[in-house]
Amino acid sequence: MASGLLDIEEVLANCSLQRLAKRTQLVESTTSTNDVIWEQAAGGASDGLVVFAEHQTAGRGRMGRAWHSPRGASVMASVLLIDAPNHSVPPVGTLSLIAGIATARAVREACDLNARIDWPNDVVIGNRKLAGTLVESRVLDGGRRAYVVGIGINCLQHRDHFPKELRSLATSLEIECDHPVCRETVAGALLSHLDAWLVDPDLWDAQTVCDAFRACALPNGRRVRVRYEGEVYEGEVVEVDPSAALVVLLDDGVRTVFAAARTTVIKDWDTGD
Repeated sequence: MASGLLDIEEVLANCSLQRLAKRTQLVESTTSTNDVIWEQAAGGASDGLVVFAEHQTAGRGRMGRAWHSPRGASVMASVLLIDAPNHSVPPVGTLSLIAGIATARAVREACDLNARIDWPNDVVIGNRKLAGTLVESRVLDGGRRAYVVGIGINCLQHRDHFPKELRSLATSLEIECDHPVCRETVAGALLSHLDAWLVDPDLWDAQTVCDAFRACALPNGRRVRVRYEGEVYEGEVVEVDPSAALVVLLDDGVRTVFAAARTTVIKDWDTGD
């Protein structure tokens, strides 16, 4: 399965990046790429830092979920964004949507697969999870607001690399593609699409982002179960609004807006909060 260490020079060879990857680092093993970024941010790292990892011992997703990946099987990356006059950052809800859009578009470009976004942060092929994104934010010393965008894409896994309970629910590019998968191509496409969004604040308009999200997202009208502030609700997805909230027509006929930061879409593998 493993293809050797990710070749950063090859990743960047066909990228024309303006904001990201002014400094790029590959670590063989770490708790999570987000942790590496935060440690370096505390030490004065600059906007645009990118960290890749071959293996994570404590990768995480939304709501504290674990992210499982064998060594050398995935593209696991985090980028550092620091809000400043010369390089601003979109609102966190917008940034979360952008991360999903960039990931889905990268998979489509690199592997010619119909990757879709399952709100708020899963990228799927059919009904199986392929990738996930996570945006974290902190205030650094000196009052600067920093953001880390973490993205994990399953690339070279076979079905038996996933835990038994996830084998029917997770997938990889290797499983889905009818041609060899190159992690460097996937990683380069990911950075290129993310960079294109981050260098142009005109694209951060709520309507522009929502239109791009809808073009990649699973269709409206599907049934959904969500957990919000300890309660479970069921209904039909109506829309994703400009704040990145999910709009659901509940079974009792009430149209309800669920904020992404406090809402979990209940999947078959969910067992609780």
